[in-house]
Amino acid sequence: PAVSAGQLQLAAEHGLTNRETDILLLLAQGRDAQFVSDALYLSRNTVKSYQKSIYAKLGVHSKQEIIELVVPSL
Repeated sequence: PAVSAGQLQLAAEHGLTNRETDILLLLAQGRDAQFVSDALYLSRNTVKSYQKSIYAKLGVHSKQEIIELVVPSL
């Protein structure tokens, strides 16, 4: 799926890096860390590290909160 302007604005407002934004969009689709790892050619631990950073920057604590935050910005 294409990235919407709202999704990019959300990422920019929270100071996400390009890589964090890539991971955020996959998490918002309900993908798990293993899928993200395979899709972006990163180790699972690297994805988990990015995931923690994304959660902190967005002030969320779960993938479900990510989905609820990102999906309305479609």
